[in-house]
Amino acid sequence: MNSRYVLEALLEAENDHESLFHEALQVVESPIRHSESSLLTSVYNEVSPLVKEFGSTPIAALPFREWDLYRSKGTRIEFEALYFDRRRRLAALVVAALKDGIEPYLSALEDTIWAICDEYTWCLPAHLMNHDAAAEGEEYKHIDLFASETAHALSETCHIFRAQLNELVVRRVQREIMARVLEPYVTLKRAYWWETCDINWSAVCAGNIGMTAIYLIQDSKVLMPVIVRVLASMDCFLEGFSEEGACLEGLGYWYYGFGYYVYFSELLKQRTGGKVDILQSSAKARRVAQFPQSCFLQGNHIANFSDCLRNNGIQIGIFSRLCEQFAEIRIPTLDNQPATIDHCGRFASAVRNVVWLNEDLLREREEMPLQTDFLPEAQWMVSRAKVGSKLVSFAGKGGHNDEPHNHNDIGHFIWIVDGVRWFEDLGAGLYTKQYFGEERYSILCNSSAGHSVPIINGKHQEAGIHHRAQVLAAECTDARDWFKLELSQAYAVPTLEKLERSFEFDKLRGKLTISDSFEFRESGASVTERFVTQRKPVIVQEGEIRLELGLGEDVGNAQAQELRGIGEHQLMIRYDAKQLKASIQSVEHQNHEGGTELVYLIDLSAAEVGDQVSIGVTLELE
Repeated sequence: MNSRYVLEALLEAENDHESLFHEALQVVESPIRHSESSLLTSVYNEVSPLVKEFGSTPIAALPFREWDLYRSKGTRIEFEALYFDRRRRLAALVVAALKDGIEPYLSALEDTIWAICDEYTWCLPAHLMNHDAAAEGEEYKHIDLFASETAHALSETCHIFRAQLNELVVRRVQREIMARVLEPYVTLKRAYWWETCDINWSAVCAGNIGMTAIYLIQDSKVLMPVIVRVLASMDCFLEGFSEEGACLEGLGYWYYGFGYYVYFSELLKQRTGGKVDILQSSAKARRVAQFPQSCFLQGNHIANFSDCLRNNGIQIGIFSRLCEQFAEIRIPTLDNQPATIDHCGRFASAVRNVVWLNEDLLREREEMPLQTDFLPEAQWMVSRAKVGSKLVSFAGKGGHNDEPHNHNDIGHFIWIVDGVRWFEDLGAGLYTKQYFGEERYSILCNSSAGHSVPIINGKHQEAGIHHRAQVLAAECTDARDWFKLELSQAYAVPTLEKLERSFEFDKLRGKLTISDSFEFRESGASVTERFVTQRKPVIVQEGEIRLELGLGEDVGNAQAQELRGIGEHQLMIRYDAKQLKASIQSVEHQNHEGGTELVYLIDLSAAEVGDQVSIGVTLELE
């Protein structure tokens, strides 16, 4: 698609500028005061107490002391809680205004917008200067994920409510956006680092800038160069997905990055009278849109490799639009929706949960078939099967140790039965300076020490693109799934010549067998098979470990609700006691929200093995 085509399409639809994002404008004209949609009702039930809370508390200041904590101590959560509170206010007030009309919220909305316009910079301290030292001294013009999101949120709010907001507020928003985001973007003489990257940043930053420009720049000849530049970043973004459409950053970053790809695509389609549609015109985007179907294991449990949360749900706005666009989209369940106003107050998804919602279509697409998905380039196998009355899910991965938001986790797996995560991926930890610095792999959830993979001669896996797996076999039948990987390159162990790991999922018995075959140049190596769980293990006898889960177990409020009605379960780990010695240690994991979780590391160790050794471990629910 060349620039001439884009310009001609923009020119033809230039006079339709005021009707952009017509879905939201229609709601503003006729607020949804009463709805028979259960999904929309749940959105409003979530937002209403937030609006009440924000109405009774003043907008918090953003003190320098909290701002400077990232530099001085490496912590982010203190300042970001205050920063994101303002974005949550903005999103909650706009969603409430779409329901009730803007009149009850106009004053609070204008105050929130004004406070955001007062900020020193819209960029987070954690992102400032990390990627563009040339911006030093011009912090207010630095563009990161959240500066671009802020520009979009403010421009879209002023577009939707332009007839109601005070003209001074609207003019200030336009001036601040031009000075902080659009003018730096169009006048910078070299590319921002994120413009050519193939992770979520390219789509989020460029997509937000593109939508903001569409709202603020009506002149097509001025707008065209911005759109062409944004489209180039969107192409780079898509290159980061495997050919089958897998997002190696995980489902959360699929929502984030691909979400902004879709939001921008839909607004650009309107601005060009339907002539530029990067969602429908890209075969790869269509495959990317289907990735969540390979990611959901059961219910809201997902294959959460990399920096990804263990549980997620269906964002009803974007999935409504994707279901309208693609007949093959299916969703697992609508019972567990993520928060409309998330901890970052992401505006675009919150508003589209209201104005894009197509509940009837979502209900039609609910429930995915029980099947096995093999993603050859990503090297994932994801299996779901009904074993008697039990729903059993398995996910295993190969890949390499330089993936986006990388964890050293080649050969790792997840095992879930009836909503119980027996063998776990800890997912994302708390984001700090250390988390994204040289100390990253000293943190449990990022190191292979926090994954169910072998330890060889006391050594864990190494980071880097050269540390990778090779798929040797992937077979899927009604009776069993078999996934075999070569893992020796994951380790910097000079004497290790071969490490083959296979997963055999017996779908008839609900049993998983992990088999590892090692070859060394010489005898005398030590091998430890590590398994990671949050269920308390008990060594019943040599060769047998029991993981127990009962209704009387102290698992915390969230897990207790998750497990209610499941009943008493136990899972058995069986191994050759003549070959392996078991030990168990408990450690603490700091999760993404800053909370502390108890994790059990089960080690089955063999000392002084020969130059060839084969080890088998079986997992079976009883």
